[in-house]
Amino acid sequence: KFCHALCGMWNPHCDTQNKEFHDTIIDCTNVVMANGKDHVSRQHRCILCGLHTGCKVDCCAQDCIAPGGTRNPAKFHVTCARQAGFEVSSESNMSVMCFRHSSCEFVFRARLEDMKEIELSRFSSKTFKASNPMSWGHAASLFHTAVNILRTLGWAWRWAEWWVEDGDNWEPLIEPGQVEAEMTDEELRIVHSDPNSRAEDARQCRLAAFGAALRNRDYDKEAGDDREPLERALMAVISTRSLAGPLKKREVEFFVTWLALAYRSKSPILGFGDDKTPVAMDGFCVYQDGHASPKYELGPKRPLPGKAMPHKGVFEPPVNEPDDYLIAPVSVSPVRNSKKKGKNKKKKNSDDDIMEVPLEDDVDGGAI
Repeated sequence: KFCHALCGMWNPHCDTQNKEFHDTIIDCTNVVMANGKDHVSRQHRCILCGLHTGCKVDCCAQDCIAPGGTRNPAKFHVTCARQAGFEVSSESNMSVMCFRHSSCEFVFRARLEDMKEIELSRFSSKTFKASNPMSWGHAASLFHTAVNILRTLGWAWRWAEWWVEDGDNWEPLIEPGQVEAEMTDEELRIVHSDPNSRAEDARQCRLAAFGAALRNRDYDKEAGDDREPLERALMAVISTRSLAGPLKKREVEFFVTWLALAYRSKSPILGFGDDKTPVAMDGFCVYQDGHASPKYELGPKRPLPGKAMPHKGVFEPPVNEPDDYLIAPVSVSPVRNSKKKGKNKKKKNSDDDIMEVPLEDDVDGGAI
């Protein structure tokens, strides 16, 4: 009654019984406020969608501090975390990790490498052979993987800032018989970068803008945009070495082909267009540019990525658009104003932010 079964199963404050059976019982007593309507985590925003509504879980990393916070761990909806590509593991202790703490296999580059291995497995080779026949089962595996990768990119409007600031947790795959200490960076396929270089890379490939365009299915708005413009935008992102690794031209073309097919499939699993997750229209979901420009959608200052012809290699001419790269993030628990008139009492939350708490029931909607 008070939370989705999925949310309850991953929330350590919920007592979940009979996980192996279909009639799973979830005790939500410890996550529901005394009024019987709201969750105890309602005072905090989901660090992805920015909404207060719904039951949220903490990142399981012991040293996690939410972006813009002082000591609380990152909190998010499990459904948002899965959409954005965070580590949501059902093995052993049902762990959930934020962008900074998700393990290597959940990193964008690692997902691409896993997809590459699926393709190479059909002819037991280290190089692509596009002329080889493909079974329906193999095609289905590639398509499913492409959908999951593109779904992750649809949240780049949010996680691009974290990637610029911290990079990712990618680790080289060591084959049997190899000794990492004896291998060069080139052999390990390591790409060195720092926050400043990643900020330039994100701007050059227009990573955040591309995520916003995917989220809103902006490539469907004009005939033909889901062909060459979409593929040019994908080419720019996949060709960014600090994000996707050092790839050969044939490998880049392989990913572009399959990711474009995933977009044109209009699969609801992508979470784009009518299937997108609702997000907040304030806080960290808007840019600190003085105009509160939304990060989650394109505007007059953000043309469709890939629409312009490449200016430098696969990258389009520089675009003067807002971003919050390397800027102190907005607090994850900002002041909330009551929607009802009357007196409010001030309450201090655990992130040392002052929050307006209405004496009467809040009138916010939203699923719980």
